[in-house]
Amino acid sequence: MNRLAKLLGVDPEVYNQWQLRWSPEDPVLIFAVLGIVIPVALWFFWTSLNRVGSWSRKLLLFVLRSAAFALLLLILLKPELEFRKSQSLKNSIAILLDNSKSLSIKTDESPRIDLVKKALKANASYLENLEKDFNVDYYFFSDDIEKVGAGAVANLYRPYRPFTDLTRVFDELAGRYPGPSLQGVLLFSDGADLTQESGEISRSLVERLTALGSPIHTLQAGSNEGFKDLAIEAVSASDFGFVQQPLRISLTVFSSSLGNRNIPLVLKEGDHILVSKIIEVREDTQRYEVELEFIPQSAGKRIYSLSLPRFSGEFILTNNEKEFEINVVRDRIRVLHLNGRPSWDSRYLREVLAYNPKVDLLSFFILRNIGDDVEAPTSELSLIPFPSNLLFDDYLSSFDLIIFQNFKYDPFIDKKYLGNIRKYVENGGAFLMIGGELSFQGGGYTRTPIEEILPVNFRETNRTFVDEAFRPVLNQEFSRHPILRLEKDMALNQKVWQSLPPLQGMNMGLHPDKNAHVLASYAKGKGSVIPILVTGDFGKGRTALLGTDSVWNWNFRNVGGGGSGRYFQRFWNNVIDWLIAEPETRRLQLESDKERYREGEQALIKFKLLKKNYQPAVGATVQLVLKPLKEKSGNETELKTDEQGEGVFPFLPGGEGFYTARIKADLEGKSLAEEIMFSVLKDNAEFEKPLVNETLLKKIAEITGGQHRLLKGNDDLSTFRFANPDVRTKGHSRSFSLWDNWWAYGLVVGFLVMDWFLRRKSGLS
Repeated sequence: MNRLAKLLGVDPEVYNQWQLRWSPEDPVLIFAVLGIVIPVALWFFWTSLNRVGSWSRKLLLFVLRSAAFALLLLILLKPELEFRKSQSLKNSIAILLDNSKSLSIKTDESPRIDLVKKALKANASYLENLEKDFNVDYYFFSDDIEKVGAGAVANLYRPYRPFTDLTRVFDELAGRYPGPSLQGVLLFSDGADLTQESGEISRSLVERLTALGSPIHTLQAGSNEGFKDLAIEAVSASDFGFVQQPLRISLTVFSSSLGNRNIPLVLKEGDHILVSKIIEVREDTQRYEVELEFIPQSAGKRIYSLSLPRFSGEFILTNNEKEFEINVVRDRIRVLHLNGRPSWDSRYLREVLAYNPKVDLLSFFILRNIGDDVEAPTSELSLIPFPSNLLFDDYLSSFDLIIFQNFKYDPFIDKKYLGNIRKYVENGGAFLMIGGELSFQGGGYTRTPIEEILPVNFRETNRTFVDEAFRPVLNQEFSRHPILRLEKDMALNQKVWQSLPPLQGMNMGLHPDKNAHVLASYAKGKGSVIPILVTGDFGKGRTALLGTDSVWNWNFRNVGGGGSGRYFQRFWNNVIDWLIAEPETRRLQLESDKERYREGEQALIKFKLLKKNYQPAVGATVQLVLKPLKEKSGNETELKTDEQGEGVFPFLPGGEGFYTARIKADLEGKSLAEEIMFSVLKDNAEFEKPLVNETLLKKIAEITGGQHRLLKGNDDLSTFRFANPDVRTKGHSRSFSLWDNWWAYGLVVGFLVMDWFLRRKSGLS
């Protein structure tokens, strides 16, 4: 072959391999010619040579004709001669080092990772010798793999990754060695793969191991012998709950080597114990399913903690306590609606409240008064006795909003209960009075606690209620007030208010307090302005009044004229949202871009500050305090608002846990404050299930044809042997066609000419 290579101009020193390749265009046609046409043609040719007397000439003619056919067939097969340069490749050995957090758990007196480090150090010479025959690749792994240089392992190897997923690890490993070059794996791990069930191996992992096609020797770091621990393994709770509604929490408690004892489990909010339960721990049982139930008392993001006692000699203490967050919200907005007289206005308002899915409505209508002249005893006319003591004493704090609509309190409510309403609002409740003949002075509320909480003073007047048509005018200073926002676009919002039908009837003698916000009024003559819609604050609560009983016109007349009643509904929904102080109605708003952050992730704290008239507070100064929940003090930062009254503060939490962000601002003589909470999660899932999974490591070795070994620190790994077959790769090549050239066709023609010449000499046609 060397001579042929030189003949073709190929250097045998450069190309050390050759191969003959065939590339026929139609293999079926070739085989038909080879199996049928050529044999039949040669047979007819041989019979035609009967007249040739010389056997030597007869044989020569047959050989010439056969050679011509053979060359023709060769041309149809299109042979090519390829000279290649190939080189040997080193096979690979992968060393996988588990760097998940479970390797920090102690076995005896030292962490599991120390057993791996000692084994690597004790077998340094063996690993160096492997590198002479193999490419030895080192990888850190948890839920993925990260290649690392052999010299950097000692400095970089530490247990910090939060999760182990061997299925994904072997999937990525197979992707890095697509060919047959990977001849073995040394897997150093405790087998704590949280994706695998205890004592089992998933089908997907088995498929990955089989596809890898290499023996995996599993080196087990640590054991469960004498492992002492008490842990809260898993907590299952809803992300949100409802105020005054039972909330259930399910969890698993793990116990190992603690003997037989009764252990208290405590659920707390801050320092307040909500629920406690005794768990009867027994030596022959490791896991206990526990359920707890409690009733949240207030709304907002609440931080709860589950805790178990810590015992001497436990290998892990961090898993004895678990904190979690639940957003407690109102199930529904509880509204108490008292109406002193049936009317169209009360009917339409009740429909809005009753059909709002967020509202839980308790409504009372006074159908007659004590002074009404009826010829029947009271017991026969009263549907139910009015439960004033229950409403305004026992259950008053359970309501989010109280509405008095054209309602005279006497004789249905004892005057002493009006003081309870005052305290209710002062502590954060909401109160709305809607006008009519029985409201304000007409309802006897002059110089009562109700007058104190409303944002107006009652003045003596001859007529407390005037029945005449009017069109309220908005106070442009408060055009951005949440109650007045029927449309988001300000120009369109103004047109909507101007298009609403006029109202009928207004309450007189109402004089706004100095801190009241008059949102709408009616100018009756020179210098006489009658407030119609007024809002204000009292203590921690909010109050409002509507000095008319004809807002129903915005629904009835609009619909009657072919329009829609949606602005009527939106108006009342705006009133309710403002009164119960929904977050978007607050003048100081604070939020974080996320509720949960990973450790080392930056948090963004966003805030917005509005004036009394809800215009942006430009260039205002605010104080932002960020601190861990368990610490008493934090870092205070002074910030200024931009042209939109907003600001953003980036914050890098110092570690895992729950944090509070509190913002304060003094604006227009009032101190505003808001507080939010967010969490920084440090994933300790591997501490929740801390046992070594020896069964998994043994099955991995068994499936792949490897060996399993328990590390003791001074292990000799030199007994592990790996196959090292010769693997070659093609570098470059040159190909020569053996059919598409002059001499192939020349030989065919030459054989046929000689065949013709000899046949003529022999007297054959």
